[in-house]
Amino acid sequence: LERELARVRQYGQANDNEELELGVRCMAAGIYDDQEKLVAGLSISSPSSRMDDAWMPKLKETAQKISETLGYRDH
Repeated sequence: LERELARVRQYGQANDNEELELGVRCMAAGIYDDQEKLVAGLSISSPSSRMDDAWMPKLKETAQKISETLGYRDH
């Protein structure tokens, strides 16, 4: 678990590929404020057959836009 949390912190995203429930996939990305503090997360869940890795860039882009609205600036 600690290794997974470190990976999530490093990459700013999480991915559950049927690990919790067979047939369900979930992806999440962090949302940051103007102090670069993680303040929320944005996630999507779907039947595995309807979600592939192509969703992650879209999810991260949306989380980035929300973060920028909160004053976050990527370095």
